[in-house]
Amino acid sequence: MTKDNTGPDNGSKWGETPDKDGKAKSAEEHALSEFALPELIAGLERLDRAYAKEAAPPSLGELQAQLIAASDRHRRRMLKEWLLFWLISLILLGFSLLAITSAPPVYWMVQGLIPIAGIIALVMRPGRKGRGEWR
Repeated sequence: MTKDNTGPDNGSKWGETPDKDGKAKSAEEHALSEFALPELIAGLERLDRAYAKEAAPPSLGELQAQLIAASDRHRRRMLKEWLLFWLISLILLGFSLLAITSAPPVYWMVQGLIPIAGIIALVMRPGRKGRGEWR
């Protein structure tokens, strides 16, 4: 006669619990795992207490102070960007006015040659129609 291992306890003795592989644990191993569980829970509670202050939401006063500081930083950054924009635009405008007043023939020649060079490049470039891509 063979032992029936088809039941929920796989035919193990009383006090032995099967683990994930289906092998039975002895009573000593079961007692060790039951001893480790409260120790793990105590460790988790210590971690919760240690990080409880960091996980707490800020008070209303702290939140307002952070918002005011962020608003000040944003306003200063916007002012710096605005001043930088106007400084660069005035420098470019000054150089272009200097070029117009100091050397008008050179300036007008450059202004005339740029569109002409663009038109020549457009005409010389083989179009899609010449490559058979035009339909």
